[in-house]
Amino acid sequence: MSEQKLPYIKITENGPYLLYGATKISEKIILTDENGISVKYGDGKTFEIKSDPVCLCRCGHSKNAPFCDGSHADAMFIGTETAVFTPIMKQPSAEAIRGPTQTLLDNQQYCAFARFCDRGGRVWNLVMEGGKAADKLSAEEANLCPAGRLMMFTNDGKLLEENTEPQVHTIEDGGLHISGPLWIRGGIRVESADGRSYEVRQKQTLCRCGASANKPFCNGAHASMRFKAKTAK
Repeated sequence: MSEQKLPYIKITENGPYLLYGATKISEKIILTDENGISVKYGDGKTFEIKSDPVCLCRCGHSKNAPFCDGSHADAMFIGTETAVFTPIMKQPSAEAIRGPTQTLLDNQQYCAFARFCDRGGRVWNLVMEGGKAADKLSAEEANLCPAGRLMMFTNDGKLLEENTEPQVHTIEDGGLHISGPLWIRGGIRVESADGRSYEVRQKQTLCRCGASANKPFCNGAHASMRFKAKTAK
């Protein structure tokens, strides 16, 4: 393990995520305004980690979330990874929206349905509008996207993305009253069950409901199924 950059996540076949090198997982809550628009994140519970690695649920059935309690075996969970290893903004599903001063890269297959893209006006419209106010809002909205579905660049190629230390969060959606994905930040590597590494990114979201069609990554399936994690006491 000394050769690994920690923390990192290893996916097990039809089983949990193995999280190495972390001491805690904190809960982030999507907070909405009176119109139901996502505006910011709030802080929730903190889950202390007492083993290394720690097993995290990815089937959606654990009664001790975010930790695995073995429910995947009883549920006969099929967790086959379907995501590709190509960097997400080089995939055919990625789209570039170029405005007067900024360019938005968008790959909707990685949407975590956090809905910050409507916070100050739709991000796709704001980037096309341009101007100081619209540019500021569109960059903020792209940064609030937990999945990295949205990435904002200046037209001369500068990535407008916040860098953070490695962090692991669970997302709870305060607007929809449902549970969201596992949010990993700060360049945490995700290794597939067969030993290959996915693209290392500043932020990405991993499926916790077990229903994503783009495993291991979240594709928003938790929203349509109204997933609610049974949280550890």
